[in-house]
Amino acid sequence: MNRHARIASVFAAAAAIGILLASCSGGGVTDQGESAGASTSETKTTAPTPVEHIADTWTFDYQGATGTFKLSGDPSNADVAAVEAARASVDGEAVTLVPVELDNTAGTEDLNMYGVTIVTKDGQQIESIDLADKFSAWEDAAGDDVDKYNALVDVNNKYTLFDLAPGAKGTALLAFDEPVTSAWRVTVMPAGGFDEVEASPGQ
Repeated sequence: MNRHARIASVFAAAAAIGILLASCSGGGVTDQGESAGASTSETKTTAPTPVEHIADTWTFDYQGATGTFKLSGDPSNADVAAVEAARASVDGEAVTLVPVELDNTAGTEDLNMYGVTIVTKDGQQIESIDLADKFSAWEDAAGDDVDKYNALVDVNNKYTLFDLAPGAKGTALLAFDEPVTSAWRVTVMPAGGFDEVEASPGQ
């Protein structure tokens, strides 16, 4: 190999080493950038602390309508008293009733208070029940007593077929198998089983 060939070979080797070092260096920078980006994109979220609201008054808004209720119930409420009297007439299975005061004067949809979901402070989920199922059992308990049966049917029709038109005010009854003793979050389905809104607690 002559002198010029050796010189050309040395330059070629040096160029190859330079390219290799640049490639390794560039990869290192990219890895660090990706690592830094990954660490900054990770965010820590803090779960909300459950708070007890069982003694509070709950309110919700839906399509211009408003609703108000206390999950602790109101035995003195006339609608609750009417259903309880019907149940007691046949010594039927007890149920917890919660009246919901609805104002649909500015609303645009019929309201029927389809259901309510409660999450307690301890994380238990409680669902309201269909009052019509309870009435069905009470009517069966009336047996051959036509007067009691007919009275139950009348009360049943009034409260289980509840439908509040836009422009009206009224009281719907929520039913639960047991007394509600804790509430942290409450969601309401005011007009059927699809639209769900969150209720807010207040004093």
